[in-house]
Amino acid sequence: MTSGMVFAYLYRLTGYNRVKKQVEGIKKDSITMYPRYLFLRILRILRTKSMVRYFMTTKYEECLRLLDEKELREFLADLIKIKSYPPEFNEKDVAAVVARKLDEYGIDCKIDDLGANRANLIATIGDKARPNLVYGGHFDTVPPVDDGWDYDPFGATIADGRMYGRGTCDMKGGVAAMVMAMCLLKKTSADLSGMLTFLGTAGEEVGCFGAKAYNDTYGADHIDAMAISEASNKKMFFAEKGALWIKFTTYGKAAHPGVSWEGVNSLEKMFKFLNELSKYKFSVSNHELLGEPTLNITTTHSGTITNALPIQCETTVDIRTVPGIKHQDIINDIAVIIDNLKKEDKDLKIEYEVINDFSPLNTDLEDRFAQISLDTYEQVFGCQAEPSGTYYFTDAVALTPKKDLPLLIYGPGNPLNNHKVNEYVELDQLLDSTKYYIRLALNYLS
Repeated sequence: MTSGMVFAYLYRLTGYNRVKKQVEGIKKDSITMYPRYLFLRILRILRTKSMVRYFMTTKYEECLRLLDEKELREFLADLIKIKSYPPEFNEKDVAAVVARKLDEYGIDCKIDDLGANRANLIATIGDKARPNLVYGGHFDTVPPVDDGWDYDPFGATIADGRMYGRGTCDMKGGVAAMVMAMCLLKKTSADLSGMLTFLGTAGEEVGCFGAKAYNDTYGADHIDAMAISEASNKKMFFAEKGALWIKFTTYGKAAHPGVSWEGVNSLEKMFKFLNELSKYKFSVSNHELLGEPTLNITTTHSGTITNALPIQCETTVDIRTVPGIKHQDIINDIAVIIDNLKKEDKDLKIEYEVINDFSPLNTDLEDRFAQISLDTYEQVFGCQAEPSGTYYFTDAVALTPKKDLPLLIYGPGNPLNNHKVNEYVELDQLLDSTKYYIRLALNYLS
């Protein structure tokens, strides 16, 4: 690096007069013969933060020059064309496409086989293990609804600035953005002081199957911060509601409806219990980012024929919680409700089973990762983001039970399009998310 280059960099950062003042007293011979000495001397005086920001900006601009929108769209289309929904799932096929893209850019990855053509994928770049910033996304989708699609749900059709297809919004669009960001950082030989990891998971839609498998194998102690590219419609989510799913089963006694007093109707017993459960009051009624907790009856199955009392009834309940609510307290309260009902009704036989138990997540907005995430948004888009929270849960819930993990949820698409007919992602949001994740890695790992 020549002395002229040094002056150019510092002029851009601080202005000529400040540079001139800082170099007064440095011998001319030192400037002429040892430009590196000049650079290091002034760098100490001005501190490194501004200079690092300049170099990161330069690297970011280099990545943007290499960002090919056509390649990004085609990569996402390749992911959409894979049917990765239950019961087959086939996330290993998605992992293979992602691995092929990573390989094009010289990034090694590991595919963890989970059996039955299911898999997680792990890829890393960077010069050291810590800090470790993890970019996460899931490979599975929900099934397509049979009727009502205007486009082939696996055709990746582009129309009016959108790509249509199952998983475009939830969340293969986010996966494509993160993977391309990593690829471009690798291609430009970005000097990351730490590690950037991409974690692609199986079965998020069915209780975070892949994330649980990852946590069981590797744990989360090696993760310092996590960003998940679920659809957020340009919003920055730093909190997500918890999820407590409970299955209740009531038991009855068979009898003909004409002599119903000879039997016990399990469906009526379930109604009696649910009526009491619907009156439940949460210990925390509101959260500044997440709003109110919710309790919803989501499925009920009972009986086999019309002319017989049902001997068994199964109902599932979806409870979404906010920070401050302990799930065990809810379970204890439900046990009290059941005990009280049994005292009133000797024929009531009911059991319950916790299906999923994911605590709510909330990142301190004063945390370094949260601050960098917000600053990055302003740098990329020229406006400030209002921190918010989301009603859905992500794979992060499976990685955080034993670790307070700083979390950001930001990705392309509107979450209100998730799981719907004619699901789509806006292509401009797909591109913007890629840009954002390039810059976030540079800023956090600088």
